[in-house]
Amino acid sequence: MATVEIPYKPKGTPEIEFVEHNGANFKTVTWKVPPSVSYKGKIIFVHGFAEESNIYTEFFDNLSQNGYEVFFFDQRGAGETSPGNLVGLTNEFHVFNDLDFFIKRNLDARPVSNSNEKFFLLGHSMGGAIILNYGIRGKYLNDIRAIVACGPLIQLHPNTQPNIVLRTLQPVISRLLPNFKIDSKLNFDYITSNERWKNYIIEHDKKLIGSVRQFNDMFVRGDALLKPENVAKFKDDLPLLILHGTNDNINDIKGSEQFFKLVPNESGNKHLEKIEKGRHSLFIENDELFKLIFKRVVDFLNEN
Repeated sequence: MATVEIPYKPKGTPEIEFVEHNGANFKTVTWKVPPSVSYKGKIIFVHGFAEESNIYTEFFDNLSQNGYEVFFFDQRGAGETSPGNLVGLTNEFHVFNDLDFFIKRNLDARPVSNSNEKFFLLGHSMGGAIILNYGIRGKYLNDIRAIVACGPLIQLHPNTQPNIVLRTLQPVISRLLPNFKIDSKLNFDYITSNERWKNYIIEHDKKLIGSVRQFNDMFVRGDALLKPENVAKFKDDLPLLILHGTNDNINDIKGSEQFFKLVPNESGNKHLEKIEKGRHSLFIENDELFKLIFKRVVDFLNEN
């Protein structure tokens, strides 16, 4: 397939490495902080459904230029980690086991001179729900300074919800035909109002495909974030920022609102920011919104 040009010219150059773990060869991408910029901490980013690293070139480049190193990995079932027939092949165990592996790998890589290095978890959509669940039951949670979740997949918007029969039968299908592939049929106009990035996604991805098990696990993971007894276990002193666009027609902002009402916040350092006119993928939104969103994220990271 012909290479699709990324609609942004970065100042920095990411480092790409392939890492073997538990039967998969993970593509990892690291955006280092330039020597001329003061180092502030490291971000481990968990991507959304069917995403890959290039889509965040602008966001990651800007974060690194502002002092935050970014570590990204194509998850099992996505991107260059799982090409061809491997697309969508993952499950709930692998999702969190793989994340634990990469968090520990980064923790172990801390230099002796910077043993107090700050680590942050950022995630979008499917990845946003993953890291919110990590705030409840993450193995290395005590090593995470703060969490930023963008448009988390807690509850699908009515405009994107699958056929009700399919949604009801998905747990059964997931057990019988876990690797059966489904085209998500996501509306590209729902993703972003940024024409540059929307056109890149259309040309690069064509279709956004996953397995029945992958879809079912995503929905179950979101449902768990609406159960009071589960959300009550979220680490109270862990700073949290949830960003959600008011025009998100993929993941319903009501899901983020319901989760936020349930999450313990005695520390007062948990925030839900509703981005007016923002669509689903806020980190690749139009230039005006991107500047606002980027500033809010960096300010939050700087404060923690």
